[in-house]
Amino acid sequence: MSGRSVVVTGGTGALGSAVVEAFLAAGDRVVVPWIVKEEVERARRAWAQALEAGRARLVEADVAEAEGAARAVEAAGDVAVLVNGVGGFAGGSSLDETPLETWDLMYRMNVRTAAACARAALPRMRARGAGVIVNVASAAALAPPAGLTAYAASKAAVVALTRALQEEAAGDGIRVAAIVPTTIDTPANRAAMPDADFSRWTPPAKIAAVILWLASDAASPLRGALLPV
Repeated sequence: MSGRSVVVTGGTGALGSAVVEAFLAAGDRVVVPWIVKEEVERARRAWAQALEAGRARLVEADVAEAEGAARAVEAAGDVAVLVNGVGGFAGGSSLDETPLETWDLMYRMNVRTAAACARAALPRMRARGAGVIVNVASAAALAPPAGLTAYAASKAAVVALTRALQEEAAGDGIRVAAIVPTTIDTPANRAAMPDADFSRWTPPAKIAAVILWLASDAASPLRGALLPV
């Protein structure tokens, strides 16, 4: 697995940073696009050694835009793995109380980012005859709860994107998969749901291990897989 070129979007967030650390520990080179200054400062401190050695690279880029996605992929060069980890959550109200702007936001954060980055990475993966794309969906996409219509619909679109893209790219040696997490044990989720049973939530490092496995040769038989975590 060593020495691959990997792009992890959302890599400065709670789940994304765990994913970056998993790939770095496996010996890979990781490019992380960013737009949140507070998050990138933490990343610079956490990955100082890897950044200095050139094994990690931070690129300021809005990956919801074609230019930003292309910039991140270009920085990775011969990209072997793309993890579409950037995303967002908004919900907690019924459909008739959810502004249409929230639908636009959820689509932009959860679907457009994944589509833009995959679109940028595919030509390079096709040229090398191999590649892995891992998307991040949600259990809400498969069993949508009341009050989360915009979020659930956007993550359902990620599921559809995963399977459709696998059909398009399978003949080029490219594998596409998605993880389907329930609640992830992050500081933000704990703050939002202080009375929840945190023991039932999954730590980011464990999810990162699943993503690392999906990107490995051991997972090569999987095509369009949706893995609940």
